[in-house]
Amino acid sequence: MVTNNEIIKKVSQVLAVADYAIALTGAGLSTESGIRDFRGPKGIWKTDPEAEKKAYQSFDKFKRNPKEHWIERLTTPDLLGDLSEYEPNRGHKALAELESLGIVRTVITQNIDNLHYKAGSKNVIEYHGNYSKLRCLNCASQYEESRFNLNEMLKKDLLPPICPKCGQALK
Repeated sequence: MVTNNEIIKKVSQVLAVADYAIALTGAGLSTESGIRDFRGPKGIWKTDPEAEKKAYQSFDKFKRNPKEHWIERLTTPDLLGDLSEYEPNRGHKALAELESLGIVRTVITQNIDNLHYKAGSKNVIEYHGNYSKLRCLNCASQYEESRFNLNEMLKKDLLPPICPKCGQALK
């Protein structure tokens, strides 16, 4: 049986000679931070069979009716809870350190939790986006969610948020 120390040694050897190392991460990395995964034994899809269906329908709902999508997003509890409450774990911090040393050049993640950035990573490709950023599907501009007072917009019936650059609804 291979020990963790042997695995770490082998990975270190590979990284030491790599020309361009990247890290590909998914939900498993953030479970140590307390964020539930989707497909694990206690994953969201396993414990709530309707959740997966709703998640896939969310994008279609946005395309059909951005205002309705935003009202639901702001008034319905999120599957993952408030992601801003979570902190990076040792894995996120190790990847940030490897990046700062020039060993890992890029982190590609499926996670939307912003924990790679919180840990200090700079070159992150977020395959599924980031909960803290709004994105324009028309011109691809991105904006920090904090730029928009979404709850106030909800109260004043001003949803959806609009892209300052092209005037289309932000997701």
